[in-house]
Amino acid sequence: MAAAAPTSRLTVGTAVHDDYDGAYFTLLSLRLHHPEAADRVDLLVVDGDPDGPAGAGLRALAGTVPGLRYVPAGHVRGSALRDLVVREARTEWVLCVDAHVLLAPGALAGLLAYADEHPYSRDLLHGPLLGDDLRGVRTHLDPVFDGASFGTWGRDPRGTDPGAPPFEIGMQDLGLFACRTEVWPGLNPRLRGAGAEVGPLHKRFRAAGARALCLPFLRWTRRSVRPPGTAVPVETADRCRDHLLAWEEAGLAVEPVVDHYRETCGDVVDAWVAEHAAERGHPLDEFDALVCVSADADAHRWVAAHRRFRRLGIAGRVRRLPAPAVPGEPAAGHALAHRTAVAQARQRRLRHVLVFEDDVVFCHDATSVLRAHVAELADRRWTVCRFGGSAFAYHARVFDRLLDELPGGEAEMRAWVGRHGGLERFCARRFADTFVRLSPAVTSREPADPGVRTGAYGALPLGVR
Repeated sequence: MAAAAPTSRLTVGTAVHDDYDGAYFTLLSLRLHHPEAADRVDLLVVDGDPDGPAGAGLRALAGTVPGLRYVPAGHVRGSALRDLVVREARTEWVLCVDAHVLLAPGALAGLLAYADEHPYSRDLLHGPLLGDDLRGVRTHLDPVFDGASFGTWGRDPRGTDPGAPPFEIGMQDLGLFACRTEVWPGLNPRLRGAGAEVGPLHKRFRAAGARALCLPFLRWTRRSVRPPGTAVPVETADRCRDHLLAWEEAGLAVEPVVDHYRETCGDVVDAWVAEHAAERGHPLDEFDALVCVSADADAHRWVAAHRRFRRLGIAGRVRRLPAPAVPGEPAAGHALAHRTAVAQARQRRLRHVLVFEDDVVFCHDATSVLRAHVAELADRRWTVCRFGGSAFAYHARVFDRLLDELPGGEAEMRAWVGRHGGLERFCARRFADTFVRLSPAVTSREPADPGVRTGAYGALPLGVR
C-alpha cells in the first residue's frame, strides 16, 4: 500500500502592498531553494493593494505557483496585513515574511523539524537576519528608539552558528516570525501603520507565559533598499499614536514614547497625545472598526461627513468604504455595501463593525448619549444595532449568518431586496431577539433640498433608513 501523502504543516505567508517584484522573488525562492519542504508547506499572499499596479500580476501567480493562495485585502494597511496572514493560515503553524524576504537553504526544513519536535509550543519564533554579504548576522533588537522605529539591531554570538540551540531574546523585527496559529494574540485593529507592535507584541507573548526565541538555523535576508520608496507612507503623528496604543495594550509605560517623539518632533507631540487620549476615551473606541459608505461620484459628501466625524472626535478612525452603485434600486446598493463591511470585518476576525452612511448627522450631545448606549450594549447579547438613521452596528455573532443570507451580486441583491423589503426589515425579523434599536437615536440623515439626492443611495425606502 502506498504511503499517504504528508499533509501541510506550515503556511508561509507574505504581506504585500504594491510590490510584485518582492513577492515574486520571495515565492519563487521558496519553491526553488526549499524543495525538500514543498509537500508540507502552503503558500499565501495577502495583497493590501489588489486594485493597484501589482494586483493583477500577484493574482496571476496563484495560477502558476503550485500551492499558492491569493487573498485580496484592499481595506487593510500596515500591521493589519501581517495579522491577516496569520488569521488566513489554514495550517497548524505559520511563518510570516515580508515581501522581498529570502530564506537561507535548509531554514524551512529546519522550522518544520522544530515544529514536529515542539508540537505544543506557545513561543514567538525569529531567526538571524543576514546582511547583504550573507556573513554579517543580527539576532535581535535592543530596546532603543531609532527615528520612528523602536529597536536597534544587536548581535548575540550564539546566533552566528546555524547549528546552535535556540536562545531567548527580548524582541526582533517582524520581517520574519513564526508561531502556532492558535497562540497568535492578534494585532490591534486600530493600528494605522506598521512596526509599532515590535516590542509590545513580544511583551504580550511573555505575559501569556511564552517566550521570544531566536532559532539560529532560521536565517533570512531581505532587500535593504527600495528605490521607488515606501509603498505606504505613514505620517509621523500616526506612528506616534500607534506606539502609544501598542505600548498601552501591552501594559508598558508610555513616557519613553512621549519623551522620544517630543525630542524629535517638538511640542506638537502634546497635541498628538491629546488626540490619542480623546480617541481612547471616546465611547466608540469600543468598536473594532468604523466605516463610512460613500460613493466615488459624490466626493463632496465624504468631505462633509469627515467634518462631522472630526467634530465628534472620531475622524482618525473612520475609514471610507466605496459605495456600490445599483441604479434604480438604492436599497440593494445599501445592502451590498453593508455586506461588504461585514465581510471585511469577518476576514479580519473583528468583534464588531459600525457602518455609517455619508449623510449621517449626529444628535446634540452625541458623545454623552453614545456613552450611555455603549454601556447598555455591554450588558446585552446583541447582533445588529440601529443607532438611528444612517448608522448600524454588526456583531461577530451574526457575521456568518448575514454573509450566508445576503447575496454578493447586484442582480441577486435586487431580487433579495424585493423579497425581504430591505436590510433593516430583514435583520429585525431574522434576529428579532437580538436586534436593538437605540433610543433616543444618536444619528439621523442629513436633510436634502427637494429633488436632490441624499446619501450614498438617495432616498431609501422604509425599512432601510
